[in-house]
Amino acid sequence: MITQFDFFRTKYGEELLVDLLDLENLQTYMMASPVQRLSYYDITLVSSGNGKFCIDNFEQDIRPGMVFFSSPGQIRKWVVPEVPKGIVLIFEAEFLCSFFKDAKFVENLSFFHSGNPPVLRLTSGDYHQLRTLFQDIQKEIISFRSNDKHLLRALLYQVLILLDRKFVAEYHESNNKKTVNKYVDGFAQLVESNHHQHRSVEYYAERLHITSGHLNSLLKASFGISAKRYILNRSMLEAKRMLQYSDISIDEIASRLNYDTTSYFIRAFKEHTHVTPLHFRKQVNP
Repeated sequence: MITQFDFFRTKYGEELLVDLLDLENLQTYMMASPVQRLSYYDITLVSSGNGKFCIDNFEQDIRPGMVFFSSPGQIRKWVVPEVPKGIVLIFEAEFLCSFFKDAKFVENLSFFHSGNPPVLRLTSGDYHQLRTLFQDIQKEIISFRSNDKHLLRALLYQVLILLDRKFVAEYHESNNKKTVNKYVDGFAQLVESNHHQHRSVEYYAERLHITSGHLNSLLKASFGISAKRYILNRSMLEAKRMLQYSDISIDEIASRLNYDTTSYFIRAFKEHTHVTPLHFRKQVNP
């Protein structure tokens, strides 16, 4: 069973879209609902503990000094003997983006939506630097007043830029990031909202007012895959989530993803993963 958690916007009276929590204080939620979907961004810094943490199809052993990143809509699962200790920074993108006038600032950070593992291993020095920034944020939240939002934005921005630099160095990404083509960006947003119902490249090209050929060229230049493959990857990710974290039938999954027949869905899933949906479900839930 997947439990969805939404941001508590008025926890401090007036709306505040950033918060800092002690990981161990979330024990009630984690033990009652170890499989979660969040509607906001989450950065978890682990100070001690063990077990495993899963984000979609990525699984990582928990170790002190690790940072885990999750984006809205991703499926998270804690497999732990007891709740680890650490700090959780959560926020809504609009807290920064509305102020910076850059709607894609958070989305374009290297640790969100990059395709790399959503985890960073910190050195001792980096760990203490990040923990100090978290503590500064916590102090500001405790004494929060509406005119303090700019200071909180500055501190959050500092945390995100620090982690972005560390993540880039860890995964050897280019510091000169490619500017995302406006059509590619628009395509990604449309697929995120419509992949359940539409898998044809023509549908998205028409919505973007460009040809299918042009859209394919842009996707290959940006991601190295065709538009059709991008759509299929997103559809299959949703199928894997339902297979791993729910007990709904294969027929129902095929229906929810708008496949004409269950056999067509099974064939598409096997071509993509090299195993049947039932075999996949048994693999991830032994």
